[in-house]
Amino acid sequence: MQLTDAIHSRISTRGFLNKPVPEATVRQILDLARHAPSGSNMQPWQVHAVSGKRLEEVTQKSLIFAEQNPIGSRKKEFQTPAENITQPYKGRRYAVGMGLYDALGIDRKDRVRRNQQLMQNFYFFGAPVGLFFCIHRSLMPGQLGDLGIFMGNVMLAAREFDLHTCAQGFWQDVQPVLHEVLDIPEDNFIFNGMALGYIDPKHPANSLVSGREDVDVFCQFDGCLLYTSPSPRDRTRSR
Repeated sequence: MQLTDAIHSRISTRGFLNKPVPEATVRQILDLARHAPSGSNMQPWQVHAVSGKRLEEVTQKSLIFAEQNPIGSRKKEFQTPAENITQPYKGRRYAVGMGLYDALGIDRKDRVRRNQQLMQNFYFFGAPVGLFFCIHRSLMPGQLGDLGIFMGNVMLAAREFDLHTCAQGFWQDVQPVLHEVLDIPEDNFIFNGMALGYIDPKHPANSLVSGREDVDVFCQFDGCLLYTSPSPRDRTRSR
């Protein structure tokens, strides 16, 4: 698959097929992703790949924890509170949320069904593999960007194997469970989860198409000399 195809075909998948992903494939994806750049080549990422019975254990214990500690009730590190988000970001966030509910046929005032959809995060939206991305606390916040680049590599590399993903900041709400079940050291910050598997093309959530702003909206070109680069032959002749 060409990189451009991987970029254009990647979506935040919220409905997966009940089809296993071989461990060898997950290893290949991570083997590709590890070539991501990082500050001073520190390679700050730590990954926990979970499937099968262990995945079920994570789900069940996280659900129990969430009953006692409702989602959103615990303060998250390095995440902007919703009330602090300004425009145009607030509008984009709202639009994609409403787009998802529309695709699923959920009324925005239907809190029960909205909460049921939120709880699907615990099941990785049906994906057979869950990935958890961690970083040592001594490297925060400086190397969080490196971890983000690595995660982007994982999402694009997955497309090479006809797999899809969904990044899930949601898992920060149940970090104590993950530390316990997966034996993750307390000095490792669990930054994000990610569902990995084969997309269910018939699932209504996957019909959502989230828009992207044009380059001129987010980039200002200052002092750029725009021209067509000479061909290698022309450069040779000019020497």
